[in-house]
Amino acid sequence: MGMAICSRPFFRWGQTMPIRRYLNNHAAFDHEAINAMSKALEEACNVLHINGQAKEREIIATRIIDLAREGVIDPTALRDRVLSETKA
Repeated sequence: MGMAICSRPFFRWGQTMPIRRYLNNHAAFDHEAINAMSKALEEACNVLHINGQAKEREIIATRIIDLAREGVIDPTALRDRVLSETKA
């Protein structure tokens, strides 16, 4: 049974991880990294007032995933990097 995707500011075991829908390879990141990326995605989308805009949300998620692949795993750093890039 698949997990539903929803917006939640904090995540615990058993809750959905919004970033998962954008990941091609879930095994590339551990649970902690996925949790951090999900938190960063939700926070960045909240600040940017991106709610139901699927394309904009996908762009933010893709950038967060790229940064995580480069080694940035802290949710605050991920969020701040994405937000600073949107202002450039």
